[in-house]
Amino acid sequence: MPNTKKIISLSANSSWYLYNFRASTIKSLIENNFTVVCLVPNDSYLKNLETLGCKCYKININPKGQNPFSDFLLCIQFFYFYCKLRPSVAMHFTIKNNIYGTFGAYLANVPSINNVTGLGTAFINKNIISRIVSFLYKVSQRCAAEVFCQNPEDLELLKIKKLVPSKKLILIPGSGVDTQKFHPKLKSEYQDLEKAFTFLYAGRMLADKGLYELINAFAFINRSSIVCKLWLCGLIDKNNKSAIPSDVIEGWKKFAWVEWKGPSSSIEKIMAQVDCLVLPSYREGMPRSILEASSMALPVIATDVAGCKHIIKHKENGLLCKPKDSISLQNSIMEMLDLDLEKRSTMGKRGREIVVNQFDEQIVIQKTLKSISNII
Repeated sequence: MPNTKKIISLSANSSWYLYNFRASTIKSLIENNFTVVCLVPNDSYLKNLETLGCKCYKININPKGQNPFSDFLLCIQFFYFYCKLRPSVAMHFTIKNNIYGTFGAYLANVPSINNVTGLGTAFINKNIISRIVSFLYKVSQRCAAEVFCQNPEDLELLKIKKLVPSKKLILIPGSGVDTQKFHPKLKSEYQDLEKAFTFLYAGRMLADKGLYELINAFAFINRSSIVCKLWLCGLIDKNNKSAIPSDVIEGWKKFAWVEWKGPSSSIEKIMAQVDCLVLPSYREGMPRSILEASSMALPVIATDVAGCKHIIKHKENGLLCKPKDSISLQNSIMEMLDLDLEKRSTMGKRGREIVVNQFDEQIVIQKTLKSISNII
């Protein structure tokens, strides 16, 4: 008999993104009797993505490319797949997919739900590229059925700049977090009272994440002797214009207080072994690493910027410092080190309460299912 299940498509500029941030959404859609297809580049996480039970179709996309002919071909690819697959709803993540996927879906008469995961420099800078991106966003998002936004500041900016019609905007708590997978009980398996106080940075190796300021702060604190350690865990994203060069990271590895972990598919096990997460980013949508660390009852040091400050309340579940300021970051690190175990534990517990009540991934999944149901 022919497959009568309705199809939902998801598309992002990497299969790594969908596998790491939308795996639970994909599983939930499948459990709700949808057929899930993913339109993604042929990268190293493609096979991981397929293990979730979805079907993957390969698209050619350069996330940072500025060739208009390549972007036109990308739009044609989306149009071709949407005509071929006829999904009931097309979900898009990341900027180019939100723009060209929406155009392709609109031309194929397929409703789309877009996800704004954070407004970066492409929207905030005032140059010719940002103007072109803003124009394309403004035109394309009028063709979408709904647009999910991850923090109030981005939502207001989208309204003020009139990039998305207000009636189409829906605020969601990021991509959410699996509070059972990221549970404080894991920490009992990795207790080591002899180790130095350890901070963790988990994310892509990008300058925009404040990594240069982070290394400078730790270098100053550990200038005479090792006071604390820093674990670096994440991808070296060579396609990003903000990527830290490989030779710079090789230099960082030589510091006695740095431990390079690289990318991990079990980040919860890494978090179970550290004392505090640090994310000195310049701007975020709704940072997954903070949600995961808070769910693990870890205190967090983050910058006082959009995304971060909507999760971290200063001196309640972590500390906030100034962005692009290694001295402010350094002071926050020292303040965290000076707190006694009870105060840090209280911060961590409060962080978990906030995540469980406001950022559990089931909240995001239920909003997604509701939107899909309304559209269908």
